[in-house]
Amino acid sequence: MLQQPTRFTDTQLSAWDDLITRAAKGSIQALTDMSGQDIQSNLVQPYKIDVVEIPNSLGGADKVAVGVLLGIEQIPSFHIALIHSPQTAFQVVDILMGSEIGTTVGLGEMEISALGEMGNIMSGYFLNIIGDETGYELKPTPPSVRMDMTGAILDYAIASLMMETDEVTMIEASYGTAEAKVDGVFAVMPSPELQGLIIDSWGVK
Repeated sequence: MLQQPTRFTDTQLSAWDDLITRAAKGSIQALTDMSGQDIQSNLVQPYKIDVVEIPNSLGGADKVAVGVLLGIEQIPSFHIALIHSPQTAFQVVDILMGSEIGTTVGLGEMEISALGEMGNIMSGYFLNIIGDETGYELKPTPPSVRMDMTGAILDYAIASLMMETDEVTMIEASYGTAEAKVDGVFAVMPSPELQGLIIDSWGVK
């Protein structure tokens, strides 16, 4: 059975947790800058989770959601996901496009493009912060936007992670605006490959 690599010290793992926490906070700030709205967030500290349980931690595998999924070009097993209920996704589009809440009632080409751009900007900030820290130039993949059951949205991400490990350290943040009552989840699913490359680059013992 595959397992999470155990060659890292507590000091190294603590530094890794701190890095992805700062990067996630930067991504939420990027959403504020993009939307022009006061985005409030609640960041969950990094935690270990069985790969197969990730969909359940994001609302349930059978729950219908709108997901924006991105990765890293150089590391296919790394994934970032933005998960919203359909109604919340419509409200997010209204905020991004400066429309009155309730205007968007479905996902057409323009709405999908807006959500994809949101994913691009948030993942770009996340990877830039990691790149500034480590010297790696990490490029996000084009975003995939779809409305489906959460388990189906994350199917590829789960399959690619399971080729490396049974368990990952994940970080997530819920966010929204007080006015619109928008609530979404920004989830980062780092692969052991990326974790190893970054920790090794630090030389931290």
